[in-house]
Amino acid sequence: MYTFIYIKKYLLPILFILFFVPASHCKVVVFDHVTTIQKPIIIKVLTKAGFFAAGGLMVDIYLEKEPLKKILTGGDGYGYLNYTPQEAGLKKITAHSVKGSASGLILVMAENEKAILIEIEGAFKDSVFSDAIRERSQKAVNALSENYRIIYLSRVLGKGISGSWLKKQNFPKSVIIRWRGLTSLKSLKKNGVQIQAIIGSADVISTVSEKIEKRFSFEKTKDGKTVKDWDEILRLLVKSPLSHPNEDE
Repeated sequence: MYTFIYIKKYLLPILFILFFVPASHCKVVVFDHVTTIQKPIIIKVLTKAGFFAAGGLMVDIYLEKEPLKKILTGGDGYGYLNYTPQEAGLKKITAHSVKGSASGLILVMAENEKAILIEIEGAFKDSVFSDAIRERSQKAVNALSENYRIIYLSRVLGKGISGSWLKKQNFPKSVIIRWRGLTSLKSLKKNGVQIQAIIGSADVISTVSEKIEKRFSFEKTKDGKTVKDWDEILRLLVKSPLSHPNEDE
């Protein structure tokens, strides 16, 4: 019985997304980042040959359409570039190499802005199988983005697959950060990011139970507030519930 519940809650949504969202074959990976104005970050790229890292390659880095610098990836395939943003906004970073090109995002937040963390696998798992829930979640996240910066978290799927699914379902465009628990949270706070709330699985919010005040999950949890739908989250965060007259259909 417990095996069936686990498959239904976690594996089926992940397998569904893996099956219906085409995998990226890009040979360059550009990682997303979050910081605040004048807080330096290290832009990170990875060059690959198939599934394996390919090091020792020159990579041209662009911010929007302006060239930043040419860097050389190390033996492990990773290359790094220091960058200090001067203004807030969602910045596009592009990397070009002989292996191909790819883009990533840098979310630069102003000091007075606050962010909401949304774990993709935990917050959207029911959206995979229900058009009604998916539409409601999409509208809710769009509503939240009018008041807060959205930061997506991924534990399993990774940026490529998660990003393709979010784009296909018309969710607000933003960064996707690989979630590594308190390590990721400390990195965000070190960069001056103010976090208003987190939405995700019971496992994820339990990790930050003493670090983030407002914690919401659609799963039963003792480490946050269990909510029944996205409308409840909106009432708690922006006091603006969605209108969905055909809820029972």
